[in-house]
Amino acid sequence: MIDLSKAKKVFQEYISHYDVTIPSIRLKIIHTYEVIKCSEYLCDKLYLTQEDKNLASLIALLHDIGRFEQWIRYESFADYKTIDHALFSSQLLFDKGMIRLFIEDDCYDNVIKNAIEQHNKYKIDEGFDERELLFIHLIRDADKLDNFRVKEEERIEDILFKSIDEVNLCVISDAVYQQMFNQQLVYAPNRKTSLDMWLSYIAFIYDLHYSESINFIKENNWIHRSFDRLSPLDEETKKKYLILKQKALEYIERRAYEKQ
Repeated sequence: MIDLSKAKKVFQEYISHYDVTIPSIRLKIIHTYEVIKCSEYLCDKLYLTQEDKNLASLIALLHDIGRFEQWIRYESFADYKTIDHALFSSQLLFDKGMIRLFIEDDCYDNVIKNAIEQHNKYKIDEGFDERELLFIHLIRDADKLDNFRVKEEERIEDILFKSIDEVNLCVISDAVYQQMFNQQLVYAPNRKTSLDMWLSYIAFIYDLHYSESINFIKENNWIHRSFDRLSPLDEETKKKYLILKQKALEYIERRAYEKQ
């Protein structure tokens, strides 16, 4: 049995040891609860059972639990410069049995562990069965969907650690431009500028698994809303930026149409 109310209380106790006045800590706390909402949205759209919905919500609650300690140790969320936060989250939960504080029954452990460890990978590892893939895809999509809210509600300085004026002076790296032009997820180490970072978040659309996630992006007009928050000043960069916006809009329209 999954007692979400109890799990949330344990999570609240865990994060109470971190300084919530630090913008990056606060951002990740809010993100956790919003990912739960996105997960619930997908579960409802997919008509999953209450048990599966609760399991997906528990995974969402725990998927970034390592982020808080990651920030304390490194003052960075850049996994390729610090630690793999998904693997670290899994280790915190399972290496010393902390998972039992959140759920007593161990029958869900493999699904929870695999979903958390796979949620941030550029490409999902092979070898998972259909049920494991269900929860892996759910958390990957839910996590990406909430990043669009983050980009709109949070200050640019708290997301990119530069002012909006500084970001608008940035250029787009060739590798990032080519991947997005080809409608591909951006490989994190290819990002060189803050504008690259911003675009890589929008490129999450190219890795969304469920048509319900694509419709969520379309219905909320997230492509326009995300692109329109920045306005590159360099003319060549601005031209590329608008091309990538059009590519993203075309992709969403095509994916939404294909599922009709």
